[in-house]
Amino acid sequence: MIERAAPALYAVSALVVVLGAVAGFGGLNTVEERPVARATSGQVVAGKQLDVTIEDAFLADGFDPYLEPDEGNRFLAVRALVTNVSDTPMDKVKDNVLVDGVAGSAGTAQADEVIRLGESSSNPMLQPGVAQEIVLLWQIPSTEKKAGSEITVHVLDKTLRKGFLFDDSWDDPVVTADVSLVVGDRGLDFAQDDAT
Repeated sequence: MIERAAPALYAVSALVVVLGAVAGFGGLNTVEERPVARATSGQVVAGKQLDVTIEDAFLADGFDPYLEPDEGNRFLAVRALVTNVSDTPMDKVKDNVLVDGVAGSAGTAQADEVIRLGESSSNPMLQPGVAQEIVLLWQIPSTEKKAGSEITVHVLDKTLRKGFLFDDSWDDPVVTADVSLVVGDRGLDFAQDDAT
């Protein structure tokens, strides 16, 4: 009588062969992270989707006549000049600029609001080739940040994924630059041109 090997033995043998082949081509090696560039306030961070210039950051007790934080909170605002360098309009900028260690009221790293300066519109549509000055707002506890504290702003870029059944989309955000800023405080005087 001939004994046959158990199916599990075949599976384990196949797995060993596959892992050996993958390891032979370096597939099990750790991938080094790309270093993140350092940028300064006012410096353009060029991307495939957006060119972003981080201008300043400040605390505010309100923004526009319509935006006020909840009781006990303030806005951490990051002002940026953004140019849509793609060929289609876009309205999703919340995850292109993040502040290290800061979460919005929803508990995510994305800003609670993005507004275009000079308008009251939230999450403005960015037209191709047009530079827009925007402010990203995170609602944070009033004790979390103080004027004079330093923050790191992450500027992210995305890759265009061509759609087959659905529309094209920008995915896979990657931090391309970090910008260190000292936080100012505007209180209710949010209409000033420069943070103090």
